[in-house]
Amino acid sequence: MGFGLSRRARSRKAKAGLRSLLGRAPDAAEVGDRLARIARRMLGEAVRDATPRRVTLELHPAAGPVRIAVLPDAELEVTGETLAVGPGYHAEVLARLGPVLEELDYVWADEGEDPRAAMCAHLARELAAGATRIGVPPGLHFLIEGAAVLTAMGPRDAAWRDAVIADPAKGADAFAWVEEGPGQLERSRALLAMWLEVPWREPLDPDERALMVRVDRDLKAARKADRTLALPYAEWAELREHLGEDEKAAELRAKATAPSPGPAIGYRRHPMEIELDGAWTVVLPGAFVGSWEGERYWATDGDRMLEVTCLETAGGQTSAELLAVAPEAHEVIERIDDGTRCGRAEAYDEGDVHVVHGLMAASPGVAIVTCKAAREDQPWALATWRSLRRA
Repeated sequence: MGFGLSRRARSRKAKAGLRSLLGRAPDAAEVGDRLARIARRMLGEAVRDATPRRVTLELHPAAGPVRIAVLPDAELEVTGETLAVGPGYHAEVLARLGPVLEELDYVWADEGEDPRAAMCAHLARELAAGATRIGVPPGLHFLIEGAAVLTAMGPRDAAWRDAVIADPAKGADAFAWVEEGPGQLERSRALLAMWLEVPWREPLDPDERALMVRVDRDLKAARKADRTLALPYAEWAELREHLGEDEKAAELRAKATAPSPGPAIGYRRHPMEIELDGAWTVVLPGAFVGSWEGERYWATDGDRMLEVTCLETAGGQTSAELLAVAPEAHEVIERIDDGTRCGRAEAYDEGDVHVVHGLMAASPGVAIVTCKAAREDQPWALATWRSLRRA
């Protein structure tokens, strides 16, 4: 799936022959020392670390690091993944490295290719080979009806996939940064965060608020850099609402003069499948955020919460027998017996909180979920319990 930088650069000075008399080619140690100093000075905060053997750069939050390695023959090897962001980012990395090479008196040792054409061709080959995820982090599993491919810029259907395989240039819309120019860096950062990270509700903690504020800041910077850039004003207005800025949200909404051609930005508007212990999975709304506390998984969206615990038995018992081990403690509101799973859901109230306690057995495993919310959220709780499955 990887596509990115894999290029070499060499000194303009010859290592041998008559031309070497005009200037000695530098050795690896000298080059490494100069490269580290030049990178810190010219690339500033983008430098994650710099040693005489390697410089590591972080140039985009959605992309992996770019590494410049000093080889034993004093040539430089530049590597880095760029597929998750797009051909515009690929070109930008090369542009930012240009002045560094110039000061080192280095040139590229190989011929470059057109990033857009090359990246779209790579995308088409991946789709033809059966790829269903392009630029989407591996830990995110969203369930979207009609989606044949999940790209970093949203889901795509089978017709889009087939069109790109036939004409790779049509795949450019799968990337957040395609064109060169001012504001593209900030726009791509905002779009990728809006698609992959923003939960599309009020922030639950300082980290979520900081994420939304950062996206807002990037969108403002992109608009300031180029007023003609296409920006997602409707979703930007929604973001401002979640930050409690209704007046500014109204101003942005007025700029969204036409409805978006596709679905609203944001994978976290869709259900997501969460992997649990013991090969169990559960489906939750994308707005939920969760973590593990020992053997217990918990998640919440601020209004609803749940806890899940998975147990493994020694085997030998059927799913029905495993379920029967735990006696009924409250009113049973639903049962499941579909051949592989046996389960029951019980409900009761704790003051103003409605609790649905569900058990699901799929021999030799058992999953126990407790959902707490308002009484009107009982359908959500039951759907969550029903979604429990063991591979």
